[in-house]
Amino acid sequence: MQDAIESVITGLFDFAENELQRLSQSQLDAEYWHFRWDETASLEANIYDFHDMLQLYGSFCRRWEEKHNGSVCVVERVRDTYLMPKIREFAQKLTPPPNRM
Repeated sequence: MQDAIESVITGLFDFAENELQRLSQSQLDAEYWHFRWDETASLEANIYDFHDMLQLYGSFCRRWEEKHNGSVCVVERVRDTYLMPKIREFAQKLTPPPNRM
């Protein structure tokens, strides 16, 4: 029984890793970035959700980068290529438009 459970868990992990590896960089973003600003939620709830989604997305991006480009400088690549653009988008939501006169 334990061998069967181990086999199923290993199979699921291998399937998920293979699915991640087959994606292109643009598909990675489309498949694994799940945050959407919720106009009905509070600012605090949106920040909380953004933080959770950013961490989850970063972990997928890191695994993808390691498989496709190796582990050297992976932290910097993930930060600069994937996370900072999402943070900039989020910051724009928090920045009021300029005062027009």
